[in-house]
Amino acid sequence: MITPEISVIIPCYNQEKYIGECIDSVLAQSFENWECIVVNDGSTDNSLNIIKEYTKKSDKIKLLDQKNSRLVTARNNGIKNAQGKYIFPLDGDDKISPDCLAKLYEAMEQKKGDVIFSLVDFFGEKTGRFELELPTKQNMIFNNKVVCSALYKKSDFEKYGGYDINMNKGLEDWEFWLNFVEDNKVFHRVDEVLFYYRRTDGSFITRINKKTQKQLKAYIYKKHKKLYFSNLHLFIKKFLYHKKQTASGHTIIKICKIPVFRLKNK
Repeated sequence: MITPEISVIIPCYNQEKYIGECIDSVLAQSFENWECIVVNDGSTDNSLNIIKEYTKKSDKIKLLDQKNSRLVTARNNGIKNAQGKYIFPLDGDDKISPDCLAKLYEAMEQKKGDVIFSLVDFFGEKTGRFELELPTKQNMIFNNKVVCSALYKKSDFEKYGGYDINMNKGLEDWEFWLNFVEDNKVFHRVDEVLFYYRRTDGSFITRINKKTQKQLKAYIYKKHKKLYFSNLHLFIKKFLYHKKQTASGHTIIKICKIPVFRLKNK
């Protein structure tokens, strides 16, 4: 049996409406040397039966059935069972273009980066481009700029200990990518839409409230304190220093939200 180059990892919890479309998009890949591990995370709907039917269609589709442990644990377990040199996470309600794996793999083999991703379009109840800045060390320390569905080496997953289970309420992708940022690894974007991110009223991205986000970010800042201390000047500039232009032609400089200078523009 040929060892797959890429392992696609799909956690699934109660996604009977979408999981078939997601798996179909993997089966349609022009790149052939892949396996797909679908982790049924204790679904109570018909997801498990749907996944089982796909395992009968192709021996590349593999089922990992577990009790409900939430997304981070499901993704980690799927990757631990992966045989591929490279990992490509994919959520059970999203999908990819037929050339996605081929083009990400090509860029990885050409050593264009350590994390290879693409442009992203929304689909579902919202359509259009998912606008994200190109990731840099300077902007990644404040907010995530890379979606979860990106290609990276399994050896890096093992090096960083996988996705942090303390991030089960969200932002787990950002925390994981910060390990790459700390090691000065390269993020490379293929400037073509290869990944499609489903948006619905119940999309996870819309459900994390501000209080939870604040708690998760506080954990991230503490865990990656070396990264933040080494970039303290950026942290101070973003959160403590503020420059504002007024309608009357003045520039107001604030430090810690306290106006320190008021300059009249020439």
